[in-house]
Amino acid sequence: MRWLGILTGICISLAMATEIPTQNPTNDYEMHLKILLQKILWTANVKKCFGVITDDLHYPIYDRVFFESVGRQVVPFFVMRVNASEDLQRPPKNIEIFLNAIKSSDCELNIVTILNGWQVQRFLRFIYDNRSLNMQKKFVFLHDSRLFERDMIHLWSVFVGTIFLKRQLDEKFTISTIAFPGILSGVLVLKNIAHWELGKSVNGKVLFAEKTSDLFGASMPVAVSEHVPMAMWVNTTHSFQGVEVEIMSALGKALNFKPVYYKPNRSENAENMDWELENGYGNPDGYGQNESHIDSMLIEEVAGHSARFAIGDLHQFQVYLQLVELSSPHNFECLTFLTPESSTDMSWQTFILPFSGGMWAGILLSLFVVGTVFYGISFLNAIINSNVSSGFFRCLRRNRAVAMDPNIYRRISFRIAISRYRISKESRRPRDLFDDYTNCILLTYSMLLYVALPRMPRNWPLRVLTGWYWIYCILLVATYRASFTAILANPAARVTIDTLEDLLASHIPPSAGATENKQFFLDASDEVARKVGDKMEIIEQSEDLTSRIAKGQCAYYDNEFYLRYLRVADESGSGIGSALHIMKECVVYMPVVLAMEKNSPLKPRVDNSIQHLTEGGLINKWLKDAIQHLPAEAPAQQEALMNIQKFWSSFVALGFGYVISILVLLAERWHFKHIIMKHPMYDVYNPSLYYNFRRIYPEQ
Repeated sequence: MRWLGILTGICISLAMATEIPTQNPTNDYEMHLKILLQKILWTANVKKCFGVITDDLHYPIYDRVFFESVGRQVVPFFVMRVNASEDLQRPPKNIEIFLNAIKSSDCELNIVTILNGWQVQRFLRFIYDNRSLNMQKKFVFLHDSRLFERDMIHLWSVFVGTIFLKRQLDEKFTISTIAFPGILSGVLVLKNIAHWELGKSVNGKVLFAEKTSDLFGASMPVAVSEHVPMAMWVNTTHSFQGVEVEIMSALGKALNFKPVYYKPNRSENAENMDWELENGYGNPDGYGQNESHIDSMLIEEVAGHSARFAIGDLHQFQVYLQLVELSSPHNFECLTFLTPESSTDMSWQTFILPFSGGMWAGILLSLFVVGTVFYGISFLNAIINSNVSSGFFRCLRRNRAVAMDPNIYRRISFRIAISRYRISKESRRPRDLFDDYTNCILLTYSMLLYVALPRMPRNWPLRVLTGWYWIYCILLVATYRASFTAILANPAARVTIDTLEDLLASHIPPSAGATENKQFFLDASDEVARKVGDKMEIIEQSEDLTSRIAKGQCAYYDNEFYLRYLRVADESGSGIGSALHIMKECVVYMPVVLAMEKNSPLKPRVDNSIQHLTEGGLINKWLKDAIQHLPAEAPAQQEALMNIQKFWSSFVALGFGYVISILVLLAERWHFKHIIMKHPMYDVYNPSLYYNFRRIYPEQ
């Protein structure tokens, strides 16, 4: 298709040329200019094609003789005639198609012979804003003072292969060009490179000399935004360090310029942008302006021509290309989220963690079942031995006792009789360990804790059951100890967010530092990514960012290395870093680039140097040096180490025991004060009176 367009252009141009009457120019100016352009065309050594953009005055110059004078093989060419009334900053569709054809054909030379300087000025702005032509190619313009006004400086800083033809009074021409790299300092100076008159030749090496290979030590302002690991300010050396700083130093040596780093200020940059718009600096008519909001100060700084380069972890977003030039990627970063990390560490529950809830329920149930079995066997044994006490199953019996007359309590004789009551040895019934249900529960509980019985039961059935219950306790305790040891020897599992699906399910609002990142999610083809983009918030860097993330108030989106830096930097301070986790799933591997001025002539040289640095392994080496103190994961806890956090459950259990003991003590005190002391038979000076009464009348 490309060569088809070239051949079509050749046919059209030849057809137009055949219609031009082959006659000599009507005046000496046209004749001399035609001869000079022919010599320039010859010395330019055009191999692919060239383009001609002219007006009605200069159109007769480009006849068949002009194109045949090249003398070499047939070279494709494009010829376009513009009207004097056309606004070339808003050209018609046919002119845009013509320019696109020249650009797609990669023509090496463009000759613009338009007398109206204002028209040429607006035409150049259109080319600059829309990149309609490759501005690093060779250009020939007619000299006009209107082309060198202040607001044209940034345009001529990219047209480095341009020469100007200025007519002198004696029909001679002065050939000049832009002094490069002097124009990068903001001063537009024309440099005369040749004086031509009829009969002389021109030197193509002088006219179109290479200007970007050596910048003669010029100072290049470089806007820097601190961002790990690309650019960081080091207080000890009072300088910037990082991967992109090393790249800029290497570029400075390769192209012979001195990078001057500075941190941009948003307020000052906004004032500069307003000044540029007011003074027509960069498309004053608003044609082709970018309507997208860009948060990056670096892009604004370069777009406002305050800096020649910008470094600070810039990503290759399409929206940036409307304002600046981006170098070829020097690295590909994993962009993901910094999320809060929760832990299953329940140190205060360590004593109950070895068994599950169902296991603990079974143990408690077995405690009451075994205690009841002990009590039942003791009762059956008492029935067999005809030694049943009234204390068995007292709670299940109906109280049939008749309430005693209160006057009886007041009789002195009754009190004396009660106080003299003594239990005879014959009337005493021997009671075993498990004759009381309360003792059954307490003793089975004590055996479970490896506490010895005060004595062995008198009855052999209870002794046999006690032995088998001891075996059960041994197995249960051995199982508990094994599980308990495993819990103490292993770190607690971490609960992390490692996918976008997990992030959406956690209901933690995602956040980013730039609108471009949010737009990336909104434009994604993945439905989950679009949902994340809908919920994403744009926040600014702040000192409490890591604490907000640790509290689950947001999840921050950035490159993996910077997220490591946030976690490590915070760990050295408040200790919140241990509660932060970097999502393992990379959302995207984004190319990292340098920013240059729009249509910068240094871009081919910069791309070539970056490729050499990448192939030589230097960029990879600089990256490793920059992130060597940023661990990828938090240091793993030693599994066999016992710390106070793991031992915390012992204090919880001890405190729980203290609380239960104090509550029982208070309950006993309340019972004694409100139940026993209120009884009619209680006498503070004769406590045994009450207890003897209870022995004789247990149901009163």
